[in-house]
Amino acid sequence: MARHYIYPIVSILLFLPSLQGDILVLTSGEKLEVTVLERGESSIKVRHKILGDFLIQSDNISSIEPSVEVKEIGETNEDHHPEDDEVPSKWNQEIRLGLGYQKGQKESSDISISYHADRTKNEHKVTLDLSYRLAESGDEKTLNRFSTSLGNVWLQTGSKWDIFTNLQFDWAEFQSWDQRLLGDLGVQYDFFKTIEGEYEFTLSTRLGSGFRQEFNSDDDELIPEGLLGLLLDWSVSKKQTITADSTWYPDYDDSSNYRLVTNTQWNLQLDSQNKLLFSVGLRHEYNSVVDPGIKNSDLQITAGIKYLF
Repeated sequence: MARHYIYPIVSILLFLPSLQGDILVLTSGEKLEVTVLERGESSIKVRHKILGDFLIQSDNISSIEPSVEVKEIGETNEDHHPEDDEVPSKWNQEIRLGLGYQKGQKESSDISISYHADRTKNEHKVTLDLSYRLAESGDEKTLNRFSTSLGNVWLQTGSKWDIFTNLQFDWAEFQSWDQRLLGDLGVQYDFFKTIEGEYEFTLSTRLGSGFRQEFNSDDDELIPEGLLGLLLDWSVSKKQTITADSTWYPDYDDSSNYRLVTNTQWNLQLDSQNKLLFSVGLRHEYNSVVDPGIKNSDLQITAGIKYLF
């Protein structure tokens, strides 16, 4: 019985403009949401968002149910570009103002300001970080440091492996160096990841290689480094998140020359729109080889207000 309707349907389709999001009802009862590309007397060429382009025989079609949206006469499928349907990727940005305690070359309180931005588009995540810290004890400056970093992560959908790169520039007083440039690349592997409603927990490791170049330092040669790190990302609840990471950077030529960098941060949501957060962070860096008169350990603890936009 259905076969009697096939030829009238095909004849009508030959004179109608292209329809967007057509629903083909097959004689088996199945339905396919497709875009019709070409129509012939015995078959129709369609495009499916998963199956791609293929031909389907007219005898296998019971009916076609057009969507409400119809293309204007004269518009062809070539006029439609999939990228036009993409929602522009938004930059997630935040600024933090903080007061803290630092114990490096000297011990004192400090003030800090930092900026963070990230965007994910087509499985590529870009992050940008800027920070500045200043401390004085009496009339004496004890900390004056600026840092900026650019990171990239190529996310691999359906895999626990990702690829990353980082590039960082630091300028500081009271260190073994006046400026330094750091870079690395490698892979990240998710040991464990679980998402249950507002609860999310991820434990990952990073393995890679990089370099360190210090300027105005006794150790100012280009140093090739290894990289081995552990990362934690924990959404305790809708209002609380905890992040932490610890990374070891050994000199390939001399493993006794290394850096050990640890960061942790706790954020508490203060408003209903998740724009204002109270944040407490800790950063510790240990350098095994430093210039004479410079301490190996540098500790910074910060508490402040973070604004998201």
